[in-house]
Amino acid sequence: MSILIKNFQFKKRYQVAFLLGISAIVGIMRFIVYLIPRSKPESQLIWGLSAARFFLGIVFLGLLLINIGAVIFALKDFSPAQKKIEKKLNDIFVNHHTVIMLILYGIFALIGTLFLLVIPPIIRPLRFLEPFYLRLNVFFSWILIADLLLIISLYIVAPKTLRKSQGMAKLNTFFASVGIFVLTFVLYLQFAILIGWINKTTYSFFDLLAEQFVNGKLYLENPPYTHDLTLYKGKWYVPMPPLPAILLMPFAYFVGAADISTSYLSMLASAFNGVLLFLILKEMNIRQWIKLSKTGIYTLVVLFLFGTPHFWLGISGRGWYFSQILTVLFVALAVYAALRSWSAWWIGVFVGLAIMTRPTAMMTTPFLLAITMQIRQEKQKKLEFKPIFLWVLKAAVPITLAIASLLFYNYLRFENIFDFGYVTVNAGPDIVANVQKWGTFSTHFIPINLSVMFFKLPFWNPGGRWPILPSATGMSIFLTTPALIYLFRRYPKDWWVIGAWTSVFLSAGLMILYHNTGAHQFGYRYILDFIIPLTILLGISLKKKIPWHFIALTLLSIAINLYGADWFMNG
Repeated sequence: MSILIKNFQFKKRYQVAFLLGISAIVGIMRFIVYLIPRSKPESQLIWGLSAARFFLGIVFLGLLLINIGAVIFALKDFSPAQKKIEKKLNDIFVNHHTVIMLILYGIFALIGTLFLLVIPPIIRPLRFLEPFYLRLNVFFSWILIADLLLIISLYIVAPKTLRKSQGMAKLNTFFASVGIFVLTFVLYLQFAILIGWINKTTYSFFDLLAEQFVNGKLYLENPPYTHDLTLYKGKWYVPMPPLPAILLMPFAYFVGAADISTSYLSMLASAFNGVLLFLILKEMNIRQWIKLSKTGIYTLVVLFLFGTPHFWLGISGRGWYFSQILTVLFVALAVYAALRSWSAWWIGVFVGLAIMTRPTAMMTTPFLLAITMQIRQEKQKKLEFKPIFLWVLKAAVPITLAIASLLFYNYLRFENIFDFGYVTVNAGPDIVANVQKWGTFSTHFIPINLSVMFFKLPFWNPGGRWPILPSATGMSIFLTTPALIYLFRRYPKDWWVIGAWTSVFLSAGLMILYHNTGAHQFGYRYILDFIIPLTILLGISLKKKIPWHFIALTLLSIAINLYGADWFMNG
């Protein structure tokens, strides 16, 4: 009996029918949206459509009818004719499955790339794509979704065929990464459009600073806003570390600050963060440090991307939040490099870049060291500390250079290597008063920070636009991401686990001493300082079969953060 028929059991039939049904419903909705706008009167051919839109509409309708037919085929009882068709399809798929999957993956990557190419600031040198995109985005968005659901359906129908192929393994990892990247960006962007958060770049800071760096200046000339800037000797400075602005310098040079959208760039970085977490969890699985199914890995990636403050921070693009997203990116790169046993120099470079974006990233180093110790112990059966010491020395070189560069940057701005500009920043009076009286870090701030991090609740607001009104000073991490309660369990006494928890406690411990709880925010945004090790530790709690209550908590976490993102942007 053919593989497709053999695997097309009762449950799988309805799973496939469900996925194809979603594709058909989305397709019908997008087709209606495609037909509604009228073309220019002089170019109308029929039904208010131009010739190009009419013929594309025929293609759209044809593919949609095939989709609907596939749903009916999946739901229909087996008949001799249907079995014969299935056998032919099976023979084609078995003999050419690598090529077929490569085509489906390629379509997904191609259309996803098109979506990315037409987004500012990249659109400026590729402006000829803009009219093309505006005409086809409805059609292409459905193709993107339908293609993904078809790929998932094939994995449901013929998992053995796809898993036994050696060529599919690397192909799957590559295109799974592409899929995560494209889907994350598209979903972040669509949500931003839905809530009206497009081209709102006030308080981006780094776009303006990048342009000033290009012009050889460290300060902002006549800034359009001065909130959270530091005035020193009549000049306004951005107090935050400079790496985000340095990375934006090519954009500033070629397109100018006015055409830089840190919101779009933040979404791109956020999508890359999702890919890196996927690769990290996959590598942890290969090493058997965690034992997750593919579903478990994807569940944790989805939780990270949509069920934590990473979601609204990634959409925002404002200076403080953009720097946090980039910090997560560099920390994730460092973790992945450590898992892949890359040179200590590279790991140190990634940590150094993270420090030049947000100095608290220094607290991640125990986790990276512990990963290296765990790998060496498993290879050599006995941990030798001399190679570990040499590893630390190598990694310390770029980290030390990054710290020295940051201190020199402070000296160039404020003539004091330890002055980051926060003592005299033009911010909320309470925040400035706190740092001036108690310092940047003090035990005085422990009670308020612990309260916000673990216990702060929203307000009940019946009759208002937001019936549940979040606390703008922050809220409990277990309230905004309920799935984190799975962290409460017993853990193996492995080096990497000890290192992960050490980094979490050092990062959290540093932030409870900080003079600012995160200011205006949803949830507790400083959790991003240790979100990578925290998410990996969650992986220990999950086995091959994910408990239904964890899935329920993940969905609840996503719903909460969707609500919170809308409130934060528009509340």
